[in-house]
Amino acid sequence: MLKRNTKTDSENDKNYLTVEEFNAIRRMDFPKDFLDFLEIGFRTGLRAADILNLKKENIVLTKNDDDSLTGRIHGTALKTKSQTQINIRLDQKSLSILKDRLENTKSDFLFSSKSGDPYTIEYFKKYFRKAFDQLYPDVKFHKSIHAIRSGNRKFLEMHNVNHSEIDFRQCLTIYGPTYTFMVEQSASVDVINKYLK
Repeated sequence: MLKRNTKTDSENDKNYLTVEEFNAIRRMDFPKDFLDFLEIGFRTGLRAADILNLKKENIVLTKNDDDSLTGRIHGTALKTKSQTQINIRLDQKSLSILKDRLENTKSDFLFSSKSGDPYTIEYFKKYFRKAFDQLYPDVKFHKSIHAIRSGNRKFLEMHNVNHSEIDFRQCLTIYGPTYTFMVEQSASVDVINKYLK
């Protein structure tokens, strides 16, 4: 349970998931599929619809010279008019989650039920709502499922990650003068690996 501070309520009421809320929710007793969805959303900044539509073919794993593994999410964002390409470098935890889902999911969709059908957004909204009921039991306080993505942006901004890099990771921009830098995404991945254990 988190305590609400009336002096910071206006900041907390903004429609983004705070790091404190994220950390509290990820320790709650919820289904693994929901917790994986939460982790991938907060760590990558992908839209909920894009997470639900992730297929095995969208995950590219690369073995490095030192035998370590790196990964990326590649695909096309669903909600953009320009069909923006997804190209997100994975942090260690996201890599571990998606590698596990690649190996253990029978469906082509990485977020699918036991029957193999992709989950609907309603499934995850239900648990996100329950999480806020547990976080703030004394007040009726909920955030939209889209607050997860907004939380990623706010978290990266707090750690001084370049806005162009954040926009690139969140499929808000395709190319620019720093395209190669954005493809690398080292600032984002370093911050995520360091502060989101």
